Amino acid sequence: MKNVANIINFARGCEPRSNDDSFLLPTLREELDLCQRYGFRSTVLLQYDALVKPEYPALVKSGYDVETGLWLEIVQPLVEEAGLTWRGRYPWDWDIRVNFLSAYTPDERVRLIDTAFHGFKRVFGAFPKVAGCWSIDAFSLDYIERTYGLSAFCLCKEQYGTDGITVWGGPYTGGYYPSKKNAAIPARTPENQIGIPLFRMLGPDPIDQYDLGLGAPEEDQKVCSLEPVYEFGGGDPDWVDWFLRENYNGKALSLAYAQLGQENSFDWANISKGLPMQFEKLKEKVDTGEILLQTLGQTGEAFKREFALTPPNSTCADTDAKNTGRKTAWYYSRYYRLNLMFEKNRAWIRDLQLYTDAYAEPHLLTKNTDTRCGTFALPVMDGFRFSAGTVRAGVYLDAPDSPVFESGLSGEDRLTAAWGGVTFTAAEDALTVHCALPGFRLRFVTADVPTLPYTGAEEKILHMTFRDFTDRPFDYSLRLSAGCFRQTETGLAVFPDEAGNIVFSFDEAE
Repeated sequence: MKNVANIINFARGCEPRSNDDSFLLPTLREELDLCQRYGFRSTVLLQYDALVKPEYPALVKSGYDVETGLWLEIVQPLVEEAGLTWRGRYPWDWDIRVNFLSAYTPDERVRLIDTAFHGFKRVFGAFPKVAGCWSIDAFSLDYIERTYGLSAFCLCKEQYGTDGITVWGGPYTGGYYPSKKNAAIPARTPENQIGIPLFRMLGPDPIDQYDLGLGAPEEDQKVCSLEPVYEFGGGDPDWVDWFLRENYNGKALSLAYAQLGQENSFDWANISKGLPMQFEKLKEKVDTGEILLQTLGQTGEAFKREFALTPPNSTCADTDAKNTGRKTAWYYSRYYRLNLMFEKNRAWIRDLQLYTDAYAEPHLLTKNTDTRCGTFALPVMDGFRFSAGTVRAGVYLDAPDSPVFESGLSGEDRLTAAWGGVTFTAAEDALTVHCALPGFRLRFVTADVPTLPYTGAEEKILHMTFRDFTDRPFDYSLRLSAGCFRQTETGLAVFPDEAGNIVFSFDEAE
């Protein structure tokens, strides 16, 4: 599939944060007019309060080349039509305790989903084939697949606590088939897989977005993404040039993906500063064949045809937007994700998260009554959450420093990266780190924070327990097929075997 972009604009029917929300419909019209001027087919996702206002469907049906679906945040008209009691402060309330399906019991989720899908069919004559939301629980997504089927679903980018929403540890970009117990992570096996591919929205910066607010309270995490309203990010022509160059640099194993577009709540006065500029740059790439522009549904159907299971994928940036010499390499499979970071002549493992079908999201079958929602993977190293103060968490390499860090692809499922005398080979179910230099080891560095999962290490097994926002304990482990764990005077370390190899075996992770 390789270089693909979607234009997804989603529309609310009310905006209680503004004294006058009459700008909402004109904003959507401007977005559709812009797509029409460039000859771009787009996807429009309507929140239920927009769906039931005749002017929104009438606009979408008035000659634009669009694919239409549902934006599944929960609003008062949807709740009341489903025969439930609205608990929000406003007709649309961003409070996590009413805004997402996870804020309702499973039976209530079914009623809300049925009402939304049948309401869409009344207006458009058929059930939607695409939908999206900042947060979706696996129970709801599984029910949607079994009852209605979808070509694709779009989900919030990786973020920690922004607007009360945490989606953390899954594939950083691109598409995947989610687990029936946890929509944030890929399923390992077909029987535990939801057959709707999920695509990560908003085009996050592969270097800066992860670290924004490093070690700070969750609400302080900032945004660096392709959204056109942000000055450092999608509103900056230089940043957009950099993002398009690095995101589509030929180093994606299966799918280099980005979503353009913006919700109408931001107002065209703000969106118009960046979106036309982005479209001008996108048109150049589309016209030369460098990027394939599709609707969300087209991308989902192509993904289904090509991949029966979540494929290995990668995202590599050989430069950073600030031109400071930083580089990064992301790798994701249905077993784990890995991030390698290079900065100031030093390379390290910034992030390593495990996936298992046994790990359930916190509110799979229970109603979320908290003011925040969070879905996670299982961390071995979390460079964001395990950092504090002057300590920047990571798995560091005790080896001679070198200014050279290169990443590339090796075969259909592998990412390789080299730094000095150290070589990383990320395969679908294993990570091999090779270094023949004397004294080489991998050293775990973390701050003393309550989120650390480590409970003990044997020679070949690292034992861990993770607790999410609900404080549920989940026990898991990571095994070595080459090398050994040891406690040293500076903390946990991994030493290579006699051949200089350390091999993490993720197919045996529990």
